[in-house]
Amino acid sequence: MLIPKKYHIHLVAIIAVSAIMFYPSFSKRIDPQVLTAGTEAAEDFLQLVDAEEFEQSWNSSSSLMREKIFLEVWNQQIPAMRSRVGKLNNRKQDNASFSDWAEDAPDGQYLTFKYASSFEKKAAAMETVILILEEDNRWRVAGYFIK
Repeated sequence: MLIPKKYHIHLVAIIAVSAIMFYPSFSKRIDPQVLTAGTEAAEDFLQLVDAEEFEQSWNSSSSLMREKIFLEVWNQQIPAMRSRVGKLNNRKQDNASFSDWAEDAPDGQYLTFKYASSFEKKAAAMETVILILEEDNRWRVAGYFIK
């Protein structure tokens, strides 16, 4: 079946729009080894926070995070944030994305993990863990947030 000539422009437009819409999702697929390494780094960090090993979690974080947030501030903010939500009930990785930039941060390689989480005092929460690939080729946490 041939498409009438008067519809060729429509076909070209549909193909172009489809390419524009779907190319980013295909081009930004995360390499499985990168995803595994990043997931391990994020989950190691989260285990430290869950265990209330706040100073150790800060020490394990990226140099970027340690430059922006002093240990004394971290040791006040994270326990306060976690006390508002209570103990962790469960956590499931909901999303992972890769980028070569992050807001208010230098260019680099970044992974962002979102976790659907449930806490003692907050049944539905979204935890976000942002990692940066450091010069030693290790993924380390550059940001941690709960909404």
